[in-house]
Amino acid sequence: MMNLLRRAVSSSKRSSLLRIVAVAAATSGVVYDTDTGTRISVAIPEPFKISQSLIHRTEQSLFGNLAAFSARVSPKPEAAASNDEKRPHVEDSDSVKPPSGGFLGRDTIANAAARIGPAVVNLSVPQGFHGITTGKSIGSGTIIDADGTILTCAHVVVDFQSIRQSSKGRVDVTLQDGRTFEGVVLNADLQSDIALVKINSKTPLPTAKLGFSSKLRPGDWVIAVGCPLSLQNTITAGIVSCVDRKSSDLGLRGTGREYLQTDCAINAGNSGGPLVNLDGEVIGVNIMKVLAADGLGFSVPIDSVSKIIEHFKKSGRVIRPWIGLKMIELNKMIIAQLKERYPMFPDVEKGILVPTVIPGSPADRAGFKPGDVVVKFDGKPLIEIMDDRVGQRIRVVVERSSKETVTLEVIPEEANPGM
Repeated sequence: MMNLLRRAVSSSKRSSLLRIVAVAAATSGVVYDTDTGTRISVAIPEPFKISQSLIHRTEQSLFGNLAAFSARVSPKPEAAASNDEKRPHVEDSDSVKPPSGGFLGRDTIANAAARIGPAVVNLSVPQGFHGITTGKSIGSGTIIDADGTILTCAHVVVDFQSIRQSSKGRVDVTLQDGRTFEGVVLNADLQSDIALVKINSKTPLPTAKLGFSSKLRPGDWVIAVGCPLSLQNTITAGIVSCVDRKSSDLGLRGTGREYLQTDCAINAGNSGGPLVNLDGEVIGVNIMKVLAADGLGFSVPIDSVSKIIEHFKKSGRVIRPWIGLKMIELNKMIIAQLKERYPMFPDVEKGILVPTVIPGSPADRAGFKPGDVVVKFDGKPLIEIMDDRVGQRIRVVVERSSKETVTLEVIPEEANPGM
């Protein structure tokens, strides 16, 4: 293409040539030299018809030198001028280092994978019936403590039908470096599908750093690491598609959880493996995908996992309060719609709508009624779902359709203590 440009622009200024190249690189068709009036035909391949030779030529600079393919790790925006200053020159692409400021550079994903990789393990649990081995449950996990504590999914390491009998079951653990251990299940929570496995090693173990899922935004780059289809040390990359996908959206009734949705390739064997940000920090635990669909994977946010781990350490299980309310969190748009339909709807800006009160529940005994709008739980604007205030009296402020404000007192009970 450059030979064609040189023949067409024999005596034009350098700035004119740059303008032609810029336009030609952006599209296909006809380009005019604004100084000489020269008409040049340019043919550029369509983006999705790139030849293998073109891919080979551009792979080093595609991520290292184009800020258009960047993604931020930090939610704080930076000035555009500083971004331009950080772009490495094309001629230096062989020695490009990850750009600072949270941009996706040539080595960013590889560096994140290198940080997390040694701490990711393969888990194998024999499955059987009445002592007869019928197969193995294969999954992944992450070493989160130097003492050998491994974070994984409950469905990988325990039998959901007989958790009490299998909670002390044995697990075969294989590290990335080839070392093998026999682990034991320490804790498992079926509702969140999170479990901890413990191995003992006489030599140091690599560990992963836990990040914060609350900092994620849709579009942030992430990687999934694990052992899909027993292919150990497999890495896939993608973006966060949704940061708060409701369990009800997935048809999981009665769980009241939220998931991180990503388009990373997730397959059987990835369960329990880490979802990782570009700093190499664990920001989720890969748990499931949608069957017969690509790019629909889901992870438990690490902020929720951290609270579950705290419960494991404190009580040996996750303690969840239950008061017997079905609740719908309100926002301005839902409130406006409800006010339009029901003129007597409370004049609130936010809160939790109570469509159903379970008979005989703590909420029923406390005096809750269907249609109540909860605006404060013990002085706080919303319920802390993972709070373990079982047996403790909580003051609740409720707005009712009759413009009446009521203060109720409810004592939560533990939900499903056997789980």
